Amino acid sequence: MNVYETDKIRNVVLLGHGGAGKTTLTEAMAFVSGITKRMGKVTDGNTISDFDKEETKRQFSISTSLIPIEWEGYKMNVLDTPGYFDFVGEAEEAVAAADAAVIVINGKAGVEVGTEKAWELCEKNRLPVMFFVTGMDDDHASFKNIMLVLNEKFGRKVAPFYVPMRENEKFVGYVNLVKMKGRRFVGETSEFEECEIPDYLEHHVSVSYDSLIEAVAETSEEFMERYFEGDTFTYEEISEALRTHVMDGEIVPVLMGSGINAQGARMLLYCISKYFPSPLQRSVYGKDLSNGEIVPVEYDSSKYMSAKVFKTLVDPFIGKYSLIKVCTGSLKPDTTIYNVNKETEEKLSKLYVLRGKEAIEVSELKAGDIGAVAKINNISTGDTIALKGAQVVYDRPEVSVPYTSMAYKAVNKGDEDKIATALAKLMDEDLTLKSVIDSENRQTLLYGIGDQQLEDAVS
Repeated sequence: MNVYETDKIRNVVLLGHGGAGKTTLTEAMAFVSGITKRMGKVTDGNTISDFDKEETKRQFSISTSLIPIEWEGYKMNVLDTPGYFDFVGEAEEAVAAADAAVIVINGKAGVEVGTEKAWELCEKNRLPVMFFVTGMDDDHASFKNIMLVLNEKFGRKVAPFYVPMRENEKFVGYVNLVKMKGRRFVGETSEFEECEIPDYLEHHVSVSYDSLIEAVAETSEEFMERYFEGDTFTYEEISEALRTHVMDGEIVPVLMGSGINAQGARMLLYCISKYFPSPLQRSVYGKDLSNGEIVPVEYDSSKYMSAKVFKTLVDPFIGKYSLIKVCTGSLKPDTTIYNVNKETEEKLSKLYVLRGKEAIEVSELKAGDIGAVAKINNISTGDTIALKGAQVVYDRPEVSVPYTSMAYKAVNKGDEDKIATALAKLMDEDLTLKSVIDSENRQTLLYGIGDQQLEDAVS
């Protein structure tokens, strides 16, 4: 895999309700970018993201997967997170490493509790957001109704960028509202050709375009005055306003498509590259060890190397990997790294990017990029690694406090040590799992967010 400069990197987390279609959308993005030759299916257990045996058995995501996608000169680090609330810690860790978020909505189910929780998580972490409505090939999917609910819940800054074209109960294309051009799919593929905007969509397109222009107008007093005077904006003005104000969260685009047929994935990749910020437009916060103050740190490849560990992956087949985001400088193999939290040094041999369960060796990671280091046992989630002499410790990911518990005991005597070792690995991976000794009742408790998570841990 190529080495990418900071301005060509996009770190994007996929959030949303369980079953909304995040993993299928990730497959679609991988497919249209050429990473895979055919799309995997959640039901078949052959997706890039859901490689764990529990995920293939249960047919939903349990842990966050990193899928780096190379597309037209950009590297997009896509973090595919679980939607079920029991595994919220996974989403919280991924958000700590992301610079922007795509909230996926099931076109048939509409805006759900998980949609609202994802929005709250993005607001808390000040992430720019796009919505992607998937399942537009379903007869019961209603883009119009979803737009009404999104505006009602999250305000007029939520604006459609595209409108679906449906003919004979089939999703056949879309209208690009920014360019006011029709796009018709070539058969049941993600390829499209330009077409006239159909007459039957005229009213819907007009209403949706007004909604988009209203969102643009609200970004400045000058635009608002022109809007009320009935003035029209040029394509260049609209495009520039969208580029600026999607990044600062003043405009929230709504895209749509069909994950199953990879339709809409191409325009999602385009919008991520054009409208979402690179790490250069973001900063990361840490504590200055010299005075104890919290300071913002710019992503800059010219400074000394420092990085934060935002997730630990322990897999019986691929071993232990620490997922890191490089904050300053660049990280290379065969570097001696210093763990600022634990004040220990260790030699890093190889450097990887993970694509699901596949570990790809890389020669360098620049500031803002995401990768992984392997077989360094003294590193935990939340640690800061750097060159010796570093003066900043980065914030740890904030995760939810577990409140559901179950008592456990070893079936066979003598297995206690094996269970303790296995639990230690699980707790290393998932910060919302906690093992607690209840001395009063003489039992050992395993705490988690919910029963589903605890059942998975037991399994």
